[in-house]
Order: sequence, then C-alpha cells, then structure tokens
Amino acid sequence: MLPVGLGDVSGYPRLFAELLSDPTWTVADLKKLAGLNLLRVMRKVEKVGVDLRQQRVKPQEEEIARSPEDDGCFYRFTRQADHTE
Repeated sequence: MLPVGLGDVSGYPRLFAELLSDPTWTVADLKKLAGLNLLRVMRKVEKVGVDLRQQRVKPQEEEIARSPEDDGCFYRFTRQADHTE
C-alpha cells in the first residue's frame, strides 16, 4: 500500500512540500531523497569500472539461483498501513 496521494511520482511535489515544513528534514536531506545519493553511488560505480578496465580486470558474473517462491523484485510491507489519521 502506498500513502494517499503518492501512487506515482506526480505526488512528489506534495511530498517535498510537506517535508519542507517539517523541521527534522534539512534541505540537504531532501536533496539526497530526490536523488543525490543515487547519483553519488552511480559516479562511484563508474569510477570503479574505469579503474578495473585500466587494470585489465575482467568482470566476474554469476547467475543467482531463484527460489520457486521468488516472483520478482519488489518491496514487501511487513505490517498493515494505519488508516486512522
């Protein structure tokens, strides 16, 4: 279940407006939430790839066995949403 109003990315402006009004969230935190952490990680991954290519290290790949009950990649919520607001 998703929070009301956040069924897709069109709700992000409302989410960020709400978080901006919360003093526990800093602008730096919101920038990270908006994607800076992902960009930082992707830059680091690219740097490691360049370094490994320069060292002529070949990629190591292995297939991960899937269990019979594995039906894809998703996040499973472990408790019911509280609709008592």
